[in-house]
Amino acid sequence: MTATIIVLSLMAAASLFAAYRQGKHVEGLKEARNLLFTVLPLLLTAFVVVGFMNVLIPEETLLSWLGTESGWRGLFIGPAIGALIQGGPYAFFPLFGALFKDGISIGAAIAMITAWGMINVGHLPYEFTFLGSRFVILKNALYLAVPTLIGLLANILFG
Repeated sequence: MTATIIVLSLMAAASLFAAYRQGKHVEGLKEARNLLFTVLPLLLTAFVVVGFMNVLIPEETLLSWLGTESGWRGLFIGPAIGALIQGGPYAFFPLFGALFKDGISIGAAIAMITAWGMINVGHLPYEFTFLGSRFVILKNALYLAVPTLIGLLANILFG
């Protein structure tokens, strides 16, 4: 985490310097403030969810579902969780970080993050309406299979 903060701080300083040279530093700082106030409620909510998840779901249960000993189960549960989580990276990554810290397998982790990036259950009503059920079912069947296969490959290569 410290390395990330250092790198982001250097990037922020370089951006501020470049904006200052162009006379756009005040505009950039205003944009940063607006983004902070837009994202802050989402971040706080995500942190509350992660905090309660850490308290309500016993670590043993989590590891039996997604840990290295979960086997195939983790490769199916991970993508299901990833597919169901709504929201952008501000909502997903605090939750994912907490799960990853608790020791989920590399395959389940990669399958989960892949499914989150590929599948958005919030889009399903629109997809069914505009694209038809045959297309949506085929697309999502493939989208569910791919993260599981990628997770399996990750377990073989890195697990």
